[in-house]
Amino acid sequence: MVVPKEFVYVVECFYQGSDEEVSTMEEWVAKALRCSDKQDQAAVKRFLQELLAQNPTDAELQRIWNDAGANYFFEDIRGVLTLIRDAID
Repeated sequence: MVVPKEFVYVVECFYQGSDEEVSTMEEWVAKALRCSDKQDQAAVKRFLQELLAQNPTDAELQRIWNDAGANYFFEDIRGVLTLIRDAID
């Protein structure tokens, strides 16, 4: 599966210290999504819908997250990706 550049841009918004001005994961996701416009967010949502529908392992999801340039590790990567997908209108 090809990872779209729009997803990479969102992933790059999760970095060490980027959570300092938020109090919940939902706020952090909203802050990261503000790094992209609605068209880019739609591409991210499509990608995450397709990806999560395939029911990949957590290890596969973590690899995709890391390969996209993530600078932050999440224990529940599936939950984070689901939250990102669901936060996009």
